[in-house]
Amino acid sequence: MFSERQQQIVETAIKIIAQRGIQNLTIKNIASEIGISEPALYRHFSSKLEILKAVITYFQIKMQPALEKLNRSINSLNKIESFIIEHLKIISQNQDFAKVIFSEANFQNEENLILKMNNMMNRSHKVLETVIQSGQKNNEIRTDINSLSLIRMIIGSMRLLVTQWSMSGMIFNLENEGKQLSDDIKKIIVVK
Repeated sequence: MFSERQQQIVETAIKIIAQRGIQNLTIKNIASEIGISEPALYRHFSSKLEILKAVITYFQIKMQPALEKLNRSINSLNKIESFIIEHLKIISQNQDFAKVIFSEANFQNEENLILKMNNMMNRSHKVLETVIQSGQKNNEIRTDINSLSLIRMIIGSMRLLVTQWSMSGMIFNLENEGKQLSDDIKKIIVVK
């Protein structure tokens, strides 16, 4: 989807935001970091807004394998476990994502970015909703808690864990903590 240079620009933008904050994301800083001229950068992206949209798209592309692995799981509880663990695994391998994507302040002042972020979140919600509703139908997942609340518990817990990991300087193993989180969520939602 991205050319090699576009990917380099997006990855540099992510690095700048993660290390120095969104206020330091400028065309000049990106170009300087890469070692190209500003006009050369504009051949790939027309504006900083386009780069930020590409950052969100890049995140979606990187997360796609986590969603694809859901289809390999047998039951709904395993699919939820896969959703949690695979997302956290990808984030732990791409540490700057935690500081960029999970900070709404980076995207809240631009309507196009808000829309793109909402679309991305809605995709995850729909995937989980399908899994949860299937699990409820198959008597694997409790039906006394509605699917939207379960989605919020799962994604909200993941988000909190990533935020704690990021704010702690990534001192604990996110994948191990994700496995524990997954096990505990399964205990809460499983039909007894």
